[in-house]
Amino acid sequence: MNIYKKPHERVLYFLMSIFLIWQSYKLGILLLETENWGNIAQVFFAMLINLFFTGVFAFAGFALPTENIMPQKYYTIHAPKKLKSWFQKLGVERFRKFLLTTVWRKKEMQKNYFNGKLDGIKSFEQHTKKSEFGHLIPLILITIFCVFLIKTEMWILISATMIINIIFNFYPVVLQRHHRMRLQRMEKIMQLRHSRK
Repeated sequence: MNIYKKPHERVLYFLMSIFLIWQSYKLGILLLETENWGNIAQVFFAMLINLFFTGVFAFAGFALPTENIMPQKYYTIHAPKKLKSWFQKLGVERFRKFLLTTVWRKKEMQKNYFNGKLDGIKSFEQHTKKSEFGHLIPLILITIFCVFLIKTEMWILISATMIINIIFNFYPVVLQRHHRMRLQRMEKIMQLRHSRK
């Protein structure tokens, strides 16, 4: 099951990613050089920061196998009990349900992610890696950018940016790792059954 778009779509997504890199750069310079934005403007810019930074890697992921930048060892879940515990403590399940009733409410979109069949497991696993990478790097970059924003003393901008960053980048990372934890468990069960035959 091929998870990539058609060649002309991949070129378009790659160009959109480049465009957002440029827009992110201009927005960063604007915010670092101007320190007198009002409260509403700061919240607006917080949304733009997250939209631009995350968009760069989202569109790049549609065009290229960006998930391969990280080693396979990173994607392997080594402490499933801890992950499950944090998943519950952070309320990521509520976030998952929110996505299923909003962004992922259409069954067609859910099937593109996982078709519910055995042959779709590997595709689903690759989707989780791609999605996680597409949120992990923006999570890190936005956090670093907020450190640089401290000198502007625009605390509403910094706070709003980090809140949005946590909800729409950190939570998806935890969610994708939880998906993969369950997939790893399924694979172990299947391997065990196969070895008994």
